[in-house]
Amino acid sequence: MRTFEGFQFNNAIFASIWLVFLGPVLLQVYAGDEFSAGDKTWMTVCVLMFSAVYFYAFGSMGTFPRGWGLLPQALLRWVVLLAIALTSVPVIHTGATSFAPYLAAMLGFTIPLKRSLPIVLATGAVGAIAVWLRAPENLGWSTFILFFIPLMLVAVGVFSQYDESRHQLQHELDLAQQREDIATDVHDLLGHSLTVINLKSEVARRAIEKNPEQAKQELKDISELSRLALAEVRSTVTRMRTPTFAGELQGARRAMETKGITAHLPERLTTPGDHEAIFSWGLRELTTNVVRHSGARTCWVTVTGDKLQVTDDGCGFSDEEARNGDGGLAGLRERVEAAGGRLIVRRERGLSTVLIAMGADREIIDDGATFEEENR
Repeated sequence: MRTFEGFQFNNAIFASIWLVFLGPVLLQVYAGDEFSAGDKTWMTVCVLMFSAVYFYAFGSMGTFPRGWGLLPQALLRWVVLLAIALTSVPVIHTGATSFAPYLAAMLGFTIPLKRSLPIVLATGAVGAIAVWLRAPENLGWSTFILFFIPLMLVAVGVFSQYDESRHQLQHELDLAQQREDIATDVHDLLGHSLTVINLKSEVARRAIEKNPEQAKQELKDISELSRLALAEVRSTVTRMRTPTFAGELQGARRAMETKGITAHLPERLTTPGDHEAIFSWGLRELTTNVVRHSGARTCWVTVTGDKLQVTDDGCGFSDEEARNGDGGLAGLRERVEAAGGRLIVRRERGLSTVLIAMGADREIIDDGATFEEENR
């Protein structure tokens, strides 16, 4: 049925847990000698109807009726629940105030404070007046149920909405940052590669008659540059579509194979657990440095639950250069430290190693001997 499309069972179940507090109302009716069998049946129907509508109201919020705004949807549900609650007045009289907290929760968790608070206060005032006129001796506890609990629920609902909005905003900011990073990567890749290809094409054109061997070498370089640029653009698109550690591994493998770098990478099924986001970003930056700047012939990538290590046999750089530079590595260091980790750079025996350590253990995974042995 269309009325159940997109139904959010988690929200409905979480909200309906609190319906258990309507149980004492029913028990009081069942145990009271002053209530007839018809009264007990009627109250049972009222509570069950109220519970069913309350369950559906939270689960379908935002999806039904389709085309309605959030405020009209919330008010429609509130009105229906209020009508059901009022049908219990002929039986339990002032006891109908027990439904007030649920009415307040319906508004407090779905619409902004400036909309929900006036309605909750007005409902409490009307209910308090009705109790005062019919049973003034019950005004004390009725006021507590009509005002204190509803206002507390509205406050909790406001904080819940604020937290949800904050998470949504953070998600949007992360997406915007990802798009900006990808745009920067594509701009840098194409700008640099196309500039070099253009220059080499001009050199090849001039040398094609006077120095055919040089022209042939320039054309070979152009072919290699174009393949590398295409591989890097594809790897960037891969990261955009699949921003996961597996996607980064796939992109790194493609770029290094095109560059002619022997890559020793983990299996694609390897996952870094809780640190996948920061390790994915780190793998992207570090392998890009290897491909673009290192001149390396071999690259090793090792990952554990709380460590990512990239080692290559290229020209390398010192930890001081990585710390004080303005490039991507300095930005990666800031990102890692902001996440509670540490980025460590080591240059020994012709190997450059960068380690991202997110735990207390910050020792290099391998001291380089194994890599050198493999390289021999």
